Amino acid sequence: MNRIQRSGQGLVEYVLIVLLVAIGALLVLQLMGISVRDVYCRVAAGLGAGSCQQTSTAYCTDGFDTMSNSQNVTGPWTNSNGQACIQGGGILYNTCSMTTMTANDYTAQIDGAALSSGNGYGIFFRATNNGLGVNGYAFQYDPGLVGFVMRKWVNGVEINPAIAYKSVPGFNFYSKPHTLSVKVVGDTFTGYVDGAVMLSGKDSTYSTGGTGIRTWDSTNLCLDNFSVIPPIP
Repeated sequence: MNRIQRSGQGLVEYVLIVLLVAIGALLVLQLMGISVRDVYCRVAAGLGAGSCQQTSTAYCTDGFDTMSNSQNVTGPWTNSNGQACIQGGGILYNTCSMTTMTANDYTAQIDGAALSSGNGYGIFFRATNNGLGVNGYAFQYDPGLVGFVMRKWVNGVEINPAIAYKSVPGFNFYSKPHTLSVKVVGDTFTGYVDGAVMLSGKDSTYSTGGTGIRTWDSTNLCLDNFSVIPPIP
């Protein structure tokens, strides 16, 4: 009987220790300003278990019900059924981020981006336009390079060599919708695909600027949402 009691007490003590460790971890995350739900979202997306909406308050959003929140710089952009679509090359700035947003550090994200054909697309960040073209950076989804690339732009021209590049042979670039995001903190930039870190790079040329989307050549692309939120953990 005493042996059974000791065994039961040991199990209870073990459960209490596990609970105390879990509670302590949650408290540490909260003190660090990290949303537990956001951590879950990232882990779930990385494991291919779907995605969920981040809880961070957005700086700028665009659901593409209309094109009133977008500045069509070049290209035949259209919107239909809550999607922005383009066939060809073009630039679409997020008006809010280019005009009223004051944050320099953020995460810019495209949801439901479906590339049917063509060469690819990218997210502009820390971007401005001085009349000569884009100055800033782009995180690009590039089937032509069989991978993902991050580049600096000067007066509308992509600069080589790239800030960062990752080859992903065998990746399904077409048909399947993807979520692309780029986290911008100081001089460090991290690109994500479907919630998983794809690459990172550093550059200190531009410290401010907004966001947008670019396509090139024969790209056929539709996307659901564009958002700019505080940097995800």
